[in-house]
Amino acid sequence: MQILILALCLGACRARCHNETNLDEEAQRLLQKHYPWPATPTPSADTSTSCPLSLYQKLPSLAVNDRSVSPWKYVTVSKPDYYPRIYTEAKCLCTGCILVHQNGSVTENFDYNTKPLMHKSVFLKRVKCKEGKYRLVPERLEVSVGCICVRANTVQS
Repeated sequence: MQILILALCLGACRARCHNETNLDEEAQRLLQKHYPWPATPTPSADTSTSCPLSLYQKLPSLAVNDRSVSPWKYVTVSKPDYYPRIYTEAKCLCTGCILVHQNGSVTENFDYNTKPLMHKSVFLKRVKCKEGKYRLVPERLEVSVGCICVRANTVQS
């Protein structure tokens, strides 16, 4: 019974209304204490959106996203009604998967597909509860954290 009362009290405390000035501070406190995020990767400097076959004809980079057969870049995403408001997400660069052949040639093979690897992360959604006041509601949203190579989804006839 005591656990139930404690759970209800904690839920009520988290659902308190906050004014605009302390909402950011409260969101940061809740994220750090209850919903910690892993280290955020730095957005990629390269603005290219095409499949980077040329990367595989050079010495390999140390970055996993550049060495993968399903390479990706990191982009900044903004969600104004959520905390964190700005975060980094992986964006796949190829449709197929990159194959490096024994003769040194590099091709994008469409017998395989590149797919984003999704992870559910907790965001705090800003919800209006009174005039000029907001509460923070935890919500799980999917975030792309990388890209993987999978077999193409084909139907045998």
